[in-house]
Amino acid sequence: MGIGYIATMIVGAVVLLGICIFVHELGHLLGGKMVGIKARVFSLGYGKGVLKKKFGDTTYQVTLIPFGGYCQFYGDDPTEERKGESFEFLSAHPIKRIVPVVMGPLFNLFLGILIFFMLNLFGYMKESSRITLVDEFQTDTRADYVSPASKAGIRTGDRIVEIAGNRIVKFSDIQQVVFFSEGKSLPVKVQRGSEFIQTTVNPENAGSRGRYSIGVMPYIKGIRAAGVQKGGAAETAGLQAGDIINTIDGVRAHNPMKFTEYIKSHPGKKLPFVIVRNGSEMQVDVIPGLREEISIQQIKDSKISEEDRVTLGNAEIAALKNDIAAGKVKVNGTVVNSYQTFLGLVESTRSDIITIEQGATVYKGQARYKSYGFIGIETGVVEDMVEVRFGFGESLKRSFVEPYDFIMMNMKGIGMLFSGKLNVRENLSGPIFIAKIAGDVAYYRGLSSFILLMAQISIILMVMNLLPIPMVDGSYIVLFLLEAVRGKPLSDKVMEKIQFVGMALLILLGVFVIFNDIARIFNFM
Repeated sequence: MGIGYIATMIVGAVVLLGICIFVHELGHLLGGKMVGIKARVFSLGYGKGVLKKKFGDTTYQVTLIPFGGYCQFYGDDPTEERKGESFEFLSAHPIKRIVPVVMGPLFNLFLGILIFFMLNLFGYMKESSRITLVDEFQTDTRADYVSPASKAGIRTGDRIVEIAGNRIVKFSDIQQVVFFSEGKSLPVKVQRGSEFIQTTVNPENAGSRGRYSIGVMPYIKGIRAAGVQKGGAAETAGLQAGDIINTIDGVRAHNPMKFTEYIKSHPGKKLPFVIVRNGSEMQVDVIPGLREEISIQQIKDSKISEEDRVTLGNAEIAALKNDIAAGKVKVNGTVVNSYQTFLGLVESTRSDIITIEQGATVYKGQARYKSYGFIGIETGVVEDMVEVRFGFGESLKRSFVEPYDFIMMNMKGIGMLFSGKLNVRENLSGPIFIAKIAGDVAYYRGLSSFILLMAQISIILMVMNLLPIPMVDGSYIVLFLLEAVRGKPLSDKVMEKIQFVGMALLILLGVFVIFNDIARIFNFM
């Protein structure tokens, strides 16, 4: 991860979550005004206000970090003394209290609807319905895998135009229809060149994620050089960050894994790259450098220990070569006189214990040597995109239909999490993973995709806040309705227990999602 990406991720997460939270709190404020419940403080950002102005009974402030915010009502703290005024939150009728509570989540929904309307009206770019079969991206352990789409006769480069009577415009339309399929057979219409083909696909359960899939992904047009290492073979050849690699050595570059494998297997060979830069096509010849690596699984307590693996890279191997030339390296007690002799001894003892003495440093264990080509670029993919744009009437319709479908998909997902049909670790995300998603979208996909993500996150916040979970808005709605029916609030002891349990659950959930986010990002679980 480069500094630019990390900065984009941080700023993207702060802006995305900050706007969603601010809109949520604005809903609470305006909801209170609707029923005469007054806010003591409305803050843009958290912490001490640096700019303050009081209008009426409410102090409006901007903090040093003006992202997110909060709305504090008069009399919303059960421990503070109240005067019994109707404008105090807890002194107001319980039905009145529900209004400012529910308006927070509803404002998140309103933000989502507004964004969907504006994007559909003015247009935005999304991955098209042209597909790549995931069969092409299988590892050697699943080389015989055949996806449901492939079994149905669909091929890479086909454009899916209809599934089960639903018009397909963008790739996310495919995902949505398949997600709701529950594994049932789906009639699919695809376009291949000028020909239209009708077929039937049987979705499969996509492993640990618990979602249905037909085995397709957005069509990849080329490999993007997302970053170029200073001094590397790519920079030496003239490649620049942002260049799109269409072909390598005459072969279309559309699979990042195969692209990397090809470079690794051709160290020192001149490889012609056909690239696109600022809309112009050109050829750049790149000669991959040689990267060497010696890994040693060392002995610990008379056992080979994976945890005590030592890896010698190019710099360490260069020092090793110098020491070999100076006669300072021994293998199994014998001085080696050349680097090739050293590699021969390492190769001939692959399954045996080898002792390597390099001056005062001693390695003892199983050694492995490998070398491969390396050009020094960070790769991304360039997907086939389509502009999504509609007229005013259709945009207005979609501004309600698309959020509704998204809500239903999330509600179904929540139900599947509780029922065990969805893997919790794979499908539950917290602020850290959301920050990574925001960074990826902002950095690689641009502003319109970032704004669309904001609409989706805002709607998810609405859904989560309306769940009857202690300490979130949904639980207070339930409690206030119960109070209205009973004619009196629950006792302080009961409320304390509810709040204690709710706080404990939120802390446990918070710890879990944070740890889970880190694990998913760094793949150490």
